[in-house]
Amino acid sequence: MAERLTINAVTSETKEWTVKVQVVDKGRPRDNLQKTNKYQLMILQDEEETQVQGIMYGSDIKSYAELFLPYHTYLISVASVTESNHAYGIPINTFLWTIDKGTLIEPIEEVEPPEDSLPPPTRLTVTMFDSFHHQPEGLEFDVLAIVVNVALPTCAANGSRIQELIIMDNQKKPKKLTLWESFIDHVGIYIAEQLNQYPIILARKIAKSKSYAGLTSRFATTIQINPPYPQVAALRKWATSNEQLLIAYTKKSITSTGSLQLIPFEDEIISITDAHQHLPGQIVCIQAEFSLLDENQQFYILACSTCKQIFTRLRSQRRFYCATCRRSANLISRYNNH
Repeated sequence: MAERLTINAVTSETKEWTVKVQVVDKGRPRDNLQKTNKYQLMILQDEEETQVQGIMYGSDIKSYAELFLPYHTYLISVASVTESNHAYGIPINTFLWTIDKGTLIEPIEEVEPPEDSLPPPTRLTVTMFDSFHHQPEGLEFDVLAIVVNVALPTCAANGSRIQELIIMDNQKKPKKLTLWESFIDHVGIYIAEQLNQYPIILARKIAKSKSYAGLTSRFATTIQINPPYPQVAALRKWATSNEQLLIAYTKKSITSTGSLQLIPFEDEIISITDAHQHLPGQIVCIQAEFSLLDENQQFYILACSTCKQIFTRLRSQRRFYCATCRRSANLISRYNNH
């Protein structure tokens, strides 16, 4: 009979073993770098909330498509255990479990004698909104946030489909999160459908954008809507208590052309004098008046409202046909700080 163990007790040398786990994250099937095989990653967690990354390849993905449902409990026996490497990101455990046809997978509802499911998870390591600007470029991190606005999908300058969200936490620090390509179809449309309920998302493995001051999805990103964590319940309670504030922000943060704009909350705006009292590198919102030194100075440039292609030699806003994204759009102003 297989010995019942926890995740930390299982190594590549362990013979017969069984671990009771809960699926806390599951990515979509992906192609490997050589485009020769598909793989699918997930995070498994035991009763001690120790985690290990599981992976399936090729035909096993389809064979187990109805299993490994998020936040369901399973007994896993004798998966293939190997040492972790950086091929699939920063390892979360010393070992990696490969789920193949030689692995025993028992949904907890089918176990004899009956056993209870594992309780909802509590382990979360998320990056706070006021520390995003400190994150190194390219570093992937996790975020828990309320979605307060969603734009319609558009095209970036390179022709890729994008969709912008405005997300925030209970400290009222709004940020833009850009979803790319397939994330729009798998996640974006469902978030947009629930916007009036202010869905809470757990976005894993996102990063700072290289081209603007916001966040972006990455190849390995996963996004869950309203997952069953107590931290989500606490954020939901805050959102419910501040519903009118969120409604007002949603209305103010969308332009007449349908694009999103970040606006500060009134109690977040400070004077220039007060700004000097903040720590170096800290981002603040200041209300001030410009002293115009050159009356011919241009404070904005015009860009396509759909793909954001910039037209530096145009001066008047109007509707036009954009040859980049191949559709009718509006010329909208974007601030130029040069």
